[in-house]
Amino acid sequence: MIVYPEIGYNSFISSDDAIAYFKTRLHSDEFITASWTVQEPALITAFRSINELTLTIDPTESTQIQLLKDAQCEQAIHELKEDLDSQNVKFLMVQGIMTTKTELPRYSQRALAILRPYISAPVCRVVR
Repeated sequence: MIVYPEIGYNSFISSDDAIAYFKTRLHSDEFITASWTVQEPALITAFRSINELTLTIDPTESTQIQLLKDAQCEQAIHELKEDLDSQNVKFLMVQGIMTTKTELPRYSQRALAILRPYISAPVCRVVR
């Protein structure tokens, strides 16, 4: 794993810093107890997910890079707890009475909340 600001980086945060983050967060044992062969891919996958967002953030600014690191950690634990690469659907069936279909959210709600001030939506202008 190559950590920012190194050339060719694929993570904003190191595994050691991510573990330090998770030691201060409830319900994060899944990440802390995982081997590095699970932790690093989770962080890299989270990094890729965050890069899919349209962000107006300056990673050279210390406060903003910390937000990216925190969001990456939150997305990493979300990636570990949910199988986001599967069909992304959960079903609940109660003895043939009712079937409920719910989609798993692609992004961690905490990660999105952290990055919300920096997420920009594409704008479509129509001129007549």
